[in-house]
Amino acid sequence: MDLSDYGIDEQLSEASGSLIVVMYRLPIIAERVEGSKEWDFTFDNDALYMTFEGLNESLQEKGKKVTWVGVLNLDEEIEEDEQRLISKQLWDRFRCAPVWIPRRTIELFYKGFCKGVLWPVFHMVNYIPDGGESTYDEALWHVYMIVNRKFKEAIVGRFHEGVDSIWIHDYHLMLLPSMLRRDLDRCRIGFFLHTPWPSSEMYRNLPWRVQLLEGMLGSSILGFHLFDYARHFLSACVRLLDLEQKLTRGALTVEHHGRIITLRVSHIGIHPERFQRNRENEEVNRLCKAMAQQYQVMDKCVFGAIDDLDIIKGITLKLLAFEEFLRAYPVLRSKVKLVQFVVPRPSAVKKGIREEIESHVNRINEKYSTPENKPVEYRAGAVSFNERIALYRLTDVLTLTPIRDGLNLVPYEYILSSGKTQPGRMILSECTGCSRALSLTVRVNPFDKRTVADVMKLFVTACEADKESQTQTDDKLRQKANISYVTEHSTRDWAESFLRDVEKVYEPSRPVPKIGLGRMIQPLFEFEGFDHLEIDTIYSAYKESQRRLFLMDYDGTLEATGSNEQVKAWSSPPSERVLMTLSKLSSNPKDVVCILSGRSRSTMEEKFSSLKEVGLAAEHGFYYRLPGSTEWHLQMASADSSWKEPAREIMGAYTERTDGSFLEEKESALVWHYKKADPEFGRSQAKEMHENLDSVLNVFDVEVLSGYGWLQVRLQGVSKKNMVKKFVSEQYKDTEQPDFIFCAGDDVTDEDMFSVVSSYKHARIFTCVVGMKPSAARYYLRNNEEVLNLLAKIQGSNRTGFTDTSSRSGFRTMLSDIGRTGLTSRP
Repeated sequence: MDLSDYGIDEQLSEASGSLIVVMYRLPIIAERVEGSKEWDFTFDNDALYMTFEGLNESLQEKGKKVTWVGVLNLDEEIEEDEQRLISKQLWDRFRCAPVWIPRRTIELFYKGFCKGVLWPVFHMVNYIPDGGESTYDEALWHVYMIVNRKFKEAIVGRFHEGVDSIWIHDYHLMLLPSMLRRDLDRCRIGFFLHTPWPSSEMYRNLPWRVQLLEGMLGSSILGFHLFDYARHFLSACVRLLDLEQKLTRGALTVEHHGRIITLRVSHIGIHPERFQRNRENEEVNRLCKAMAQQYQVMDKCVFGAIDDLDIIKGITLKLLAFEEFLRAYPVLRSKVKLVQFVVPRPSAVKKGIREEIESHVNRINEKYSTPENKPVEYRAGAVSFNERIALYRLTDVLTLTPIRDGLNLVPYEYILSSGKTQPGRMILSECTGCSRALSLTVRVNPFDKRTVADVMKLFVTACEADKESQTQTDDKLRQKANISYVTEHSTRDWAESFLRDVEKVYEPSRPVPKIGLGRMIQPLFEFEGFDHLEIDTIYSAYKESQRRLFLMDYDGTLEATGSNEQVKAWSSPPSERVLMTLSKLSSNPKDVVCILSGRSRSTMEEKFSSLKEVGLAAEHGFYYRLPGSTEWHLQMASADSSWKEPAREIMGAYTERTDGSFLEEKESALVWHYKKADPEFGRSQAKEMHENLDSVLNVFDVEVLSGYGWLQVRLQGVSKKNMVKKFVSEQYKDTEQPDFIFCAGDDVTDEDMFSVVSSYKHARIFTCVVGMKPSAARYYLRNNEEVLNLLAKIQGSNRTGFTDTSSRSGFRTMLSDIGRTGLTSRP
């Protein structure tokens, strides 16, 4: 998008250093001026779940220079010339930057994917369509990607220099954080999800589950209303991306691509002043009297509610519970009234849902109406702000029965609208996020209609006591506490607190290499002082050296060990390419090649039986074979193995009760593998086992180590670090020390190897970790294919870089594994 086309490039440049707030819909009401082509624009105070006024006032009071980015909500297609004019007007008056997207695309995006796919999944609702066809339409997913990309282009194209903070709102834009991270690498990005996050078992049904998670993890801070939602999100990261959650300075964090993302739990509030100043205004008083007369609520206990017309709001369940109350307590029928307002939303409302609600209303009224009383007053349509307050004032018991709700701010609105003179009683579904924080609330299972009916009976009795001036002192105190809570947890407080945390984030510069990937692939960040190892960097050092030492891990370094390859790698021989590369390298008299692995001696001997010139270290060096020799040596010949019996007993017990785990026995170690077990249960078992083993085995000369998907007990002193020292001392005891060392590995057991290699100051050192992850290594290569390419190229004259077609499959493997493995390790 060219800024000059809109004539606002100079003004938009002022956004540098400011806060950009991104919402799917701009907080703007746009209306055509009658009889002209002009537009009238005003801020929409009901935007962002009726919290925009408080949010905007808070940002203005803090002196924030705020830019609003989103789609302008219009009922017609706007021509390009008019788009330019509207864009300039919105910027000049409101600092709003509209994202222009065709209406048909918007309809597919919002009604099709956001409301048709994500909304039900996030609210734990499964829609089973007629005919059994899948609701997961690939075409709708592409529309979702396109719209997120349009937002990214609008932001980067306009504000690509000097952006400090970006705050993205809600599930419509879950891909946007990672898209922005590619171009705005130092920008602080906050993302707040206003819906629930589903359980990992529900979420994993989405075909695009990984892409959505990866998209959100481009953020610096992720915000959720409740801890349950954050917990479910972390569970999805653990189960689908194999990431590990951590507690860092008291905050929940997850590491992804070497970045630490903080999860923040803090729920949004309402704008108290707006409700308090309008509670007694003339229009509200008039509406309140009119409703009381229209619905004939005099001397009745009014159960009131305002719900969106949506299946998750549980309106049908509420009607069934009210019907059960009327059936079970006939003497109270004349004393109650249910006033139900239903608000259709822009997304398509399934006809069956509306018809089902209306049929229940009609049946109840036909069955239980009398000339003096109609039990249910039902109204479907838009509800003005003043009408909301009037209904709240009329309501004795707010009754909400959602089957799943992110937070639901209606109870907050009711508390402030009812004021100190009303008890402010509420029946709230236990699936409503706010129900846990409020007093005078009875939490119910919305599917248990009998219990809900019994609670209604209790509140009718309480209403009778109110009429006799017997309102409980406790009720008054609880209402006072509720008012205090809602006032102190306002939109203003929530926004200020969230942005304070965003502003504390440090995002170091990470230049992104241009590697020609598809648009949905995560960026591969380069860290300061941690570079990709290019052939030109190492080639001259290799050619100028006379005593060259190559120290390499096997699994994950020379052979791929992604999720699909792991089983094959354990049982299959090395690939022909690996054997050929090592054979050619070790045939050079100036080159010494050693493979260090955690595998057993028999496995290493079997895999590399044809490579007599290659040195081997099995079980991290417990057994080793020098280059050019067929004789195996023990690094610790007189090791005590009496520790194995108690360790085997403990580890065997955990294996029996942890499905998917198994115990591997080596000469120098016992290894408990649990990568195929439930990840959360496996980790909790490993943590508990680690503590038990530490306490039982502290009298033995062993150490207990934990890694990615494994826990092992091994002899102290057995490590790749010590094995490197052994190789160097024995291989070069009669000659000068090596003047060139290349050391490559991919997991945490290789880190001490990198450290000891770096201590050989007389040599040209190239320590290289395989995969993008924090490491003590100086360089990185992206996957095992790049390792093999490098080894092949330094022996020949072709030094054009890593462009072999043979590397493509390995690169695809890396892309599927990156982010899922993190800093992995194997015992």
